[in-house]
Amino acid sequence: MTKKFVFSFFLVLLSRSFDAQVNAINLMYNSIPGIGCHSNMSVCTTTGSLPESGAQIHVDWMDGSSDDMTVFSAPNSQNCYVFEHDYSQAGIYNALVTVTSGTSGQVAGTSSIEWVITNTSNCGYFNVISMLNPTASFLSNVPYDVTNSAGITSTIYPQNSFGNAYYTELDVSGAPYTVGISASWLQNHGYIQTSADFTISTFDATGHALGVPMNMTLECAGNGLTPDLEISSAAAFQFLAPLQHGNVSVQVCNVSCGNYANSVIKIAIPSGVNPDLTGVSNAVFVNDTVTILEAYLSGCQTYYFPCSFAGNTPAGTLFPFSVSVSAQGELDVQFNQATFAATVLNSYDPNDKQCNLPTYIQPDVQEVLEYTVRFQNDGNYPALNVVVRDTISPNLDLTTFRFIGSKHPVSYSINPTSREIVFRFSGIQLLSSVDSLEGSQGFFTYSIKEQAGLALNSVIENTAYIYFDFNPAIVTNTTSNINGYVGLIDQISEPLEVYPNPSNGNVQIKGIEEGNFILLNLTGDVLLKMHYMNGELIDLSTVPSGLYFVKMITDRAEFVQKLILHK
Repeated sequence: MTKKFVFSFFLVLLSRSFDAQVNAINLMYNSIPGIGCHSNMSVCTTTGSLPESGAQIHVDWMDGSSDDMTVFSAPNSQNCYVFEHDYSQAGIYNALVTVTSGTSGQVAGTSSIEWVITNTSNCGYFNVISMLNPTASFLSNVPYDVTNSAGITSTIYPQNSFGNAYYTELDVSGAPYTVGISASWLQNHGYIQTSADFTISTFDATGHALGVPMNMTLECAGNGLTPDLEISSAAAFQFLAPLQHGNVSVQVCNVSCGNYANSVIKIAIPSGVNPDLTGVSNAVFVNDTVTILEAYLSGCQTYYFPCSFAGNTPAGTLFPFSVSVSAQGELDVQFNQATFAATVLNSYDPNDKQCNLPTYIQPDVQEVLEYTVRFQNDGNYPALNVVVRDTISPNLDLTTFRFIGSKHPVSYSINPTSREIVFRFSGIQLLSSVDSLEGSQGFFTYSIKEQAGLALNSVIENTAYIYFDFNPAIVTNTTSNINGYVGLIDQISEPLEVYPNPSNGNVQIKGIEEGNFILLNLTGDVLLKMHYMNGELIDLSTVPSGLYFVKMITDRAEFVQKLILHK
């Protein structure tokens, strides 16, 4: 199986200054990991005025494997050493590189680099910049028409990495390819392509297409046929509970040449967050939504505003936002929606697991549950590594797992057989709570869906196990969610039948001699309560059509069954 590496970057550099031996390190990419099928990086070292007698380079790939190399170098020099690796499972891996000087015996530096691994069958890719002349500005999300050797044309949009346009998932066996900016996109947006189409004949071992130009140029040729809005960035950041303050920033662009769009921007604000719109023109906040009216939007516009929220909000609380944009006459809405989130930082007591949903969740909806695990080093010395093991309930769909964010760089791996997800904070250097309350805490958040079609009153439970270095596990609380409505517990499985079902307004109960009849709506509100005797006709003619729950309580047990009223 081939692999596609979609990467982001986080770098921590700890260095000591010596007159001799290795005194600094740096990580660089030899190829484009995150796009091709084979990762390839360089570890570069810098020496002082004396030669290095044998530095030890240790690479922990964070999937149970590692590489080591002993290197010798001349004084006042920089040398780079290649390390290659393929991951066998999907996940996020923060590879940790440690370099120890053989001359001094001291650690010269550590550095972490993140790899996000997903599987794919097609690993060919090319990268090209779409440049608008005469301003030489870059255009994002420009689609390209790619025609393979069989004459089949596909229009592909870029997968951006560090703001660069990478076009991926090409079958390397389909070469040669003829590539140019999408003709229909050019026409609709009012541009002409001023560079010639190019041909991809071969790919290197990483899947990188050879012979691709650095950029393709285009120019305005009048007005576009329709506006085309895109959300180029959206972020919520610095939500600090002690300060009761956070920030939201959204950038919207009209990429259609010469078309001044009459636009509407809507930002959904989570409950408990209050936006301050004094610095935003033409903005109102109604029904948990910020609406901004922008007449004749041309180019890009950034909307920024601070927010306030309760100062006692626990650390790890997730505030989810969403943004949508629209314009009169717009046809292409591919990049018109985005979701983003802020995770609250606070000095609230951690070492627990939280779920964003209440104990009782809707049984007729495949809910998305968001979990946050918080941890704190209550020892008297910094923790070098923190590992959290979390076995996912069989009532959750493991394939829908999505990592949302964390306070520190984290790697994770998923075992589909045992259903265990292992989160590794390697080299975290988590301070003790005695030295720093804020520095002693960490957290991470992820989401996952229920299994489809769970039975009423199915229970979803989860517990996390937190390991600080070699200490025994700290066991969190167990979260519990019940796939049913408040108070509805099916204690035994004796037969109960409400008939007719569906009903036009009058029902009877089979299997019950005597008991209390309760009719509830989907939110658990009691609509009718009465004492029932066998054979009695229950009049529900005044109850509107819809889905309800019938609850019967006898001296032996409680029974629950769905009832459909259709009039």
